[in-house]
Amino acid sequence: MHDIAIDDCDTVFIKYLRHATFSNATQLQLKKLLQRGPDVIHRLLAILLTTLISHSLFAADARPIKWSDLQPDSSSLRATVGNLSPEQKTRLTRAFQQRQQKAIVTAGKFKPSDLSADVNALLNEDFNDMEPLVEKISAYEKRRTSEMQTALNNQTVKLDGYLLPLKQNNKKVTEFILVPVIGACIHVPAPPPNQMIVVQYPKGFPSGNLFAPVTVSGKLQIKSSKSDLALADGSSKVDVGYAMTANEVREYQAPK
Repeated sequence: MHDIAIDDCDTVFIKYLRHATFSNATQLQLKKLLQRGPDVIHRLLAILLTTLISHSLFAADARPIKWSDLQPDSSSLRATVGNLSPEQKTRLTRAFQQRQQKAIVTAGKFKPSDLSADVNALLNEDFNDMEPLVEKISAYEKRRTSEMQTALNNQTVKLDGYLLPLKQNNKKVTEFILVPVIGACIHVPAPPPNQMIVVQYPKGFPSGNLFAPVTVSGKLQIKSSKSDLALADGSSKVDVGYAMTANEVREYQAPK
């Protein structure tokens, strides 16, 4: 039974080699190898199976993550805000609005006399009870947009996003920035560094539409860099916080 199974595998393997697309030089080399007998065929079969198994293991090991996983989190702060009453949440929102308006006035962009009655009333409200929480949230926001997640460094991950080409070869994208939203870096301020990944993919992904939706798998690394984006109206330099050498880049498929 074992010999029959191997012979059957040989037959399937030979058919695969004969029908697969190879260069002329590769076809000649394979033809010579096949003429050398079953031992060589078995070796080639083992290599093929090992490659397929390795690819399957890699796909299974890639940890699916979300863009929010690339930023620091504060569960205690989220719980504190979540436990506020509706009235307190409204006051917290107005406290932030007051801080923004004060910054505008301090910067000299507007004089108090230029402001509406509603804005002046906002500036005169007392939010001392909310000030400690406003400070905590402001400090967290600075961390959230600047710090990297060290726990994900050198981890094999899988992430959905949009492809922004950097380099191409033979009509295939070999280096790109992966971003969480379509249009990032072009018509709106660039995402923070921890929301962008420079991806190296030597195999290349077929170049098509700008911001093609893709799923990328590979080893993620914390690596600060600057990338020049060639845009229709010029170029733009952006700061990127992560890097990845991709093992697989495929077109995004929505979950069924």
